[in-house]
Amino acid sequence: MNKKYNLLWIVIGISLLIRIKSLITPHDLWWDSSVYIEMGKYIWSFGKVGLWEPNRPLVWPLILGFFWRIGLDSILVGKILITLFSLGIISLTYLISAKIFNKEVAFLSSLFISVFSTFLRFNNILFSEIPSTFFLMLGIYYFFNKKHLLSGLFLSIAFMTRFFQLFCIIPIFLVYAYYLVKKKASFKDTLILSSSFGLPVLIFLIINYILYKNPFEPFLIQAYMTRNTGWIFHQPFNFYFVNLMKQNYFTVFAIIGLLFISIKKKFNHIIISVLFLFPFILYLTEKHKEMRLLIAVLPFMFMLTADGITNFANLFKRAKFAVLSVILIVFVIQSASTIMYDQYDDNLDSFYDYMGKTEITEGIWISNPSFIVYSEKKAQELIYYPLYYSGKIEQLQGKVDEANAVLINTCDIMPCPESDTGCILKTGQLISSLNTTLTLIYHQEQGSCRHYIFER
Repeated sequence: MNKKYNLLWIVIGISLLIRIKSLITPHDLWWDSSVYIEMGKYIWSFGKVGLWEPNRPLVWPLILGFFWRIGLDSILVGKILITLFSLGIISLTYLISAKIFNKEVAFLSSLFISVFSTFLRFNNILFSEIPSTFFLMLGIYYFFNKKHLLSGLFLSIAFMTRFFQLFCIIPIFLVYAYYLVKKKASFKDTLILSSSFGLPVLIFLIINYILYKNPFEPFLIQAYMTRNTGWIFHQPFNFYFVNLMKQNYFTVFAIIGLLFISIKKKFNHIIISVLFLFPFILYLTEKHKEMRLLIAVLPFMFMLTADGITNFANLFKRAKFAVLSVILIVFVIQSASTIMYDQYDDNLDSFYDYMGKTEITEGIWISNPSFIVYSEKKAQELIYYPLYYSGKIEQLQGKVDEANAVLINTCDIMPCPESDTGCILKTGQLISSLNTTLTLIYHQEQGSCRHYIFER
């Protein structure tokens, strides 16, 4: 074993042990996890099974669906893949830090991200943040190693795994533009990177045109949904600062890291700063805030944090080891108290049982993508998609005769948009229409949620 990577192997060992617990902790699937699994089934069954949401990137569903197609449990395989991607992100954080900064920064940054509560919690949740961040980090790793073809390719895959990774990719192209102006990069290298990034995206746009007659349709739908469905996630300006500190006190040293970088002015260090600040500021100014959105910037934030800590410790000279020891002790104590594994219970077992038993295969309407995730059924109508409001309700009422099975959890579709004052009344009318046209075979109230299953 190469002694050069001893510290990395220590971090990977710790990370793997912690994540084994994550893998064996039972929990129900989150909403987006079910969407990606069902889209994968839809793709690989050529539309016979699953569901389709046009606004979603295709890479992650393609991966999950492939394993379903060859007969494996896509949920279990997905969790294992997420774990491997997580370890890959930790490794790439170390390798990039060691190249740009030093081993101390590499060790601390990879250790910090490995047990960061949000990052660890999503280790067994099949969202696209971790896979896309792995591809992003791989693209940036090859960028710093001047492998332009591979860099562009993996940055493209990152974008097509999660569209919002574009905010992390733009700085790389800004750097190349700067290199060109300063004649530090050849036009050929820039062309290779741009082509390897652009070609897969071009293929994706062509597919969109074939499917929707508009190459930008997924982006337009996503923009529409972002404007109209995210109000429940609106948070104050200081949301990220407060939660970053709660999960790791030492993130404050990222500010010190930025200060030292501004003094030393090493260009590669500045690139790391921009890779963090550009997307972080954009996320900061948005009302919609969730900690998972920061997963892509965590590696760069912790590089800055670790650099700030080591520069701060260097000020104490002979006491440097003692300072770093105290920091690590406090970090371990805080991490032990913030580590949590997902144990989500959706209380939707009745819907799962129904979908597993019913022989109905056509005309299935659902208010939640998870309803069909444990079956080999196809959803004909997504009641929630792209937005549940009065207009959508009117569309549904106009084709009630096409429905053979309708599964509704009112908490999936409510509350209605604040400006849609008639939505609540129309929801009652929709339920009445279903009750008249079909047979209500299941109804239960769970808190403020009402569960309905109608069948023809």
